[in-house]
Amino acid sequence: MPLPDQTLLNAPLTALTALPGATGALADALPVPGLRLMASGGDTALQWSSPRDRLLEVTGTVTAPADWLVLRLTLDLPDMADLAGVGLWLRGAADPALTLRAVLRSGQGDGHLDATQDRQILCHATASDHSILWLRDTTPNLPVTAPWRELLLFLPAYRAITLSLHAMRIFTVPA
Repeated sequence: MPLPDQTLLNAPLTALTALPGATGALADALPVPGLRLMASGGDTALQWSSPRDRLLEVTGTVTAPADWLVLRLTLDLPDMADLAGVGLWLRGAADPALTLRAVLRSGQGDGHLDATQDRQILCHATASDHSILWLRDTTPNLPVTAPWRELLLFLPAYRAITLSLHAMRIFTVPA
């Protein structure tokens, strides 16, 4: 089986970057299929934009904490038999500093499995690069096949945020 096409895996990210100047509120869908900014519960006022030379900027205030706040990227990776794993690279900044939690979610039956990481991504005032790997042989809850997968990037849902994602890419690791 051929390896997944990296261009297709990152198509929603590339499409958003190609639309500089796009803006909206949390209630709006991001203007590309496969990429969503979502919150559950709480009272949050969030704004997003995709300015030139940035993937996504999110600013917001929280009157009542949400259960969760997440950037969700749909992944076309139903079969990982020929892969050792999947990786995430991002360049981001936040002022004040904040942590992001990356989760690789795989559909299973009527539910899902979450492959989590022990470490979180720390974004601070100076933009910095971060990489995370989900390797099949060392990551619990990462099935070889799944009817659907998505990358979830959880943002703080309990306080005001200012986050700038300069760039983000998904990559596969051949077996």
